[in-house]
Amino acid sequence: MAWHPFRNVGLKVAALALGALLWLTVSGHQIERRLQVPVSYSNVPSPLEMTGDQIDDVSVQVRGSDNIIGGLVQGDLRVVVDLGDSHSGTNLIPLRTDQVTAPLGIEIMRVDPGTVAVTLEKSGMVDAPVEPAIEGTPASGFAIAEVTVSPRTVTLVGPESRLAHPISVMTERISVDGKASTVVQDVSVGVAGADVRLREPRTVRVTVRIEEAHAERRIDQRPVAFKNLGAGHAATLQPTLVSVTVRGTSDVIGSLDPAAITPYVDLTGQPPGSYNLPVRIDLPAGVVLSAIAPTTISVRIR
Repeated sequence: MAWHPFRNVGLKVAALALGALLWLTVSGHQIERRLQVPVSYSNVPSPLEMTGDQIDDVSVQVRGSDNIIGGLVQGDLRVVVDLGDSHSGTNLIPLRTDQVTAPLGIEIMRVDPGTVAVTLEKSGMVDAPVEPAIEGTPASGFAIAEVTVSPRTVTLVGPESRLAHPISVMTERISVDGKASTVVQDVSVGVAGADVRLREPRTVRVTVRIEEAHAERRIDQRPVAFKNLGAGHAATLQPTLVSVTVRGTSDVIGSLDPAAITPYVDLTGQPPGSYNLPVRIDLPAGVVLSAIAPTTISVRIR
């Protein structure tokens, strides 16, 4: 059968034009665009930890089809910084185009900034006491007689410099509002701050013993002391006197010596400077704290 290349030439030209139009429609024209791309860090050498503020995203210039670039969604582009060869201290790490993961059809042209500074520090562990978060007020005529936590401490992991300072370890909130009997709850524990974490997820058992309170007494003008002031430092407090309201059984409250009420502020780990710190108090057995006024005082350490 003879071949007739020019037979139905009009239809062939139309088909070719439609194919070219379809290709242009699908592929789109090439464009360049700058995008903010998240940075992730991998292979942190053991036993080091990242500290300080790290760059969370960078500007990446990409090139590709407008259809592909226009269809990018969060997570399609990512910069991965390998810390495997890093050392303790500050590391200046170059950012290259081949560190950017991208879908097919996307060409990485440039990354800004060209370097990131990553600070690494030796990791450590420390045991820290758990502070139960008690909220609410027991039923009228009742008071919190004692709060116990088991286990009393949990193990924290983080940079050694951060672990050298006091760290607040709190439980979930435990409500005693309106209660007239002992409350026992198993609750989760959390740590404030991003640099320090629990070695493992933990729950603790908190027991809030609630007993009948028969009497209440306010003791004014109690001097505030300070504890655990660093060697070579001096501290001044303002105000120096607080009022303390306590409650307990009638015989205990009636025979209570005001000198047994010892308000103080804990200066553990505090460097020189000015602070507003909570007033803490040591109480004799059988005496429960109702209120302190004021609850915080100004402290200046020199």
